[in-house]
Amino acid sequence: FIAVSLSEMVLRSWEVGLMFLLATHVSGTQVLYQPSLSTTFVAHNELPFTVQYADASAIEAITCVDYVQVGEYKARVPFGCFLDTNTPMLKNVDGVAGFGIPKLGARGETLPMPLLWALTDPANTDSNANQLQRKFTFFSSLDRAELQLGGYDPECVVGGQMKFVKSRSTGEFVVGISSVRVGRTAEEAIELLQFAETVPKDRREVDGVLDTGTSCLVLPTSDLGGRLTAAPFPLFVKTFLNEAQPLPEFSAAAGRIRNEGGTPGQPGVWLTVEGEDYRLPYETLLISGTAKPCVRGSPPMSQSSILLGDVFFRTYAVLFDVTHASRTVPATIGLAPINPHYKIIPTSSPILPSGDLLRMAVKRNAAAAAEAEETAAVGVDKLPIENRRGTQYFLELTVGTPPQLLKVALDTGSSTLGVFVGQRSMNEVMAAELGAPIPIHEVLRPDPVRLRNIPVLPAASAAAHDRARRPR
Repeated sequence: FIAVSLSEMVLRSWEVGLMFLLATHVSGTQVLYQPSLSTTFVAHNELPFTVQYADASAIEAITCVDYVQVGEYKARVPFGCFLDTNTPMLKNVDGVAGFGIPKLGARGETLPMPLLWALTDPANTDSNANQLQRKFTFFSSLDRAELQLGGYDPECVVGGQMKFVKSRSTGEFVVGISSVRVGRTAEEAIELLQFAETVPKDRREVDGVLDTGTSCLVLPTSDLGGRLTAAPFPLFVKTFLNEAQPLPEFSAAAGRIRNEGGTPGQPGVWLTVEGEDYRLPYETLLISGTAKPCVRGSPPMSQSSILLGDVFFRTYAVLFDVTHASRTVPATIGLAPINPHYKIIPTSSPILPSGDLLRMAVKRNAAAAAEAEETAAVGVDKLPIENRRGTQYFLELTVGTPPQLLKVALDTGSSTLGVFVGQRSMNEVMAAELGAPIPIHEVLRPDPVRLRNIPVLPAASAAAHDRARRPR
């Protein structure tokens, strides 16, 4: 990570503020944020919340405030101090950078805002990102990916233009999918969304959730309550196995093929999204380093939608525009094929000027959930639905004064920024400020009425000033 100037960034007319590179990163030990080492940290023990998942896993947290910096954007913002979790999905993650839409917690609590929302909050006078547009674009390849804050670079997509649609949901990034087909050619492909005759033609769509926290294409394992004549995922398995030809050796270089040809004789997937056809070539469907498709069946609690994960972002760039999004106004979504000639900056160049843009390196983990259980988490927030060779993206940011470098999962399905904290360090701070540590194994039961609004960011406490004077 390389720190850069905090001067205001010059934006092009298409309003892209910042680009990030996601590069290969080997799964390692979790790094904990140490509140006692930050002179600007403030905890709100009276503002706890719970992130709950459909598989009964959960994260217990309290609301904290400190400086957070991503690239040259820095602000003093509320975020979640993750105290305890019972899910193995997070054991190698320092935190979660939610890029979703704000939601309430599992018990109706007010959650800290998603990262981009927090940085660009117009009411936050302690931020240099107030002018940054609430838009971001994400796309990937087999070995790296790029996040663009503030808009999108026309050079990264075929023809320089995107197709824009309104999200079908105010709480998630959702597009309408009317067809999913698998086969060697578009003409011979088998339809997986076989709607019953009783379903009106104008209702023959399934919600497709665009989620960077999901590795695979996730299809329903049921007939959606009789709307379909067959369950899509079992039909996919049967069709794909019949169509796929054995490959004696997998070539990673083949994964660089995008929208032009694919592997001859091998099946691909065709999606009709908002009336337009989108093709996922055979190579983009594969789990990295194997000839196995990264297509999964949905869990029982999430049967009504299709998840468009990493396999979709390997072929298409997606713009998430939340400029006017709210609990009543949906986000705008942009879709376009990735320009096969566009060069994502290499890991060896953490910072690379590009006209008026700044592009910097963050990390990608190609085996983030290698030892995690293969279960899905669907609830207020979502974490990746991983397989044994899953893919998860990580953004490097700093928290605190002096800054502490952390690796957080980039997730458009999560609605808050949160980092795991060192319990001993947290107890030191709470003992100084409140006279008692936080019992992390005690279930936090907040009063929803009391938590409707997070207060104005407070100044650092007296205990924080004491920490600032402490010799180091």
